[in-house]
Amino acid sequence: WSKAWFEKAGFEVVYGDTDSVFVRSGIDDSRAAKDEGYSLTASINADLARYVMDTWQVQSRLELEFEKLYRRLFLPPIRHGSAGARKRYAGVVDGEDSVEFVGMEVVRRDWTTLAKNVQRELYLRLFDGGPVLSFLRGYVRDLRSGELDDLLVYRKGIRKALHEYTAITPPHVVAARKAKTPGRVVSYIITTAGPEPLDNVQHELDREHYVQRQVRPVAEPVLDVLGLDFDRAIGDDRQLGLF
Repeated sequence: WSKAWFEKAGFEVVYGDTDSVFVRSGIDDSRAAKDEGYSLTASINADLARYVMDTWQVQSRLELEFEKLYRRLFLPPIRHGSAGARKRYAGVVDGEDSVEFVGMEVVRRDWTTLAKNVQRELYLRLFDGGPVLSFLRGYVRDLRSGELDDLLVYRKGIRKALHEYTAITPPHVVAARKAKTPGRVVSYIITTAGPEPLDNVQHELDREHYVQRQVRPVAEPVLDVLGLDFDRAIGDDRQLGLF
């Protein structure tokens, strides 16, 4: 209902979910955009109250609130699609310098500090027009040289007894079974022999795993916007042959 209301009023709805609607203001001045936001909120709440009364003959207990103004907003597309992923976005709130992340890797516990740092820095550069390629290439170079080894730790909770994992054994369970001191949360790294707990590392780090599974997934949405390819961006592009 709210999406249709804003579109009828002539505004573009760029994103919506169960409890929020993101509307493009089309106004460059922050103060004027906020004033428009408060005005639209009052109008839609009045129309919503009338709609509820006319439809169900009850007073509306629903009320929309103007929450914030984003100066910049990025909605990562759903993989293999163009629509924005639900409850996943990053933006710069008016009056603030930092990037706010919702539902993305930087705020999730099951991603490494490496991935979070990359994502945070890439979006800062995307919004501010800073250098992306030089940062990303340098970061991957440092990762491969071993300078970022302290950022490669995964941490994940064990939800049931280890022997109860039978059909599928996720990486953190593999690591937990090798731990000298098992606990409810396992800290582990990926080595050339697979997942190993921090208290019982027997093999070399598989740093290429982190390039492909931690850096690539958080970098590609930004690179796609810039029309760049990940392998070329980090200097790994190869001429594999002509067919």
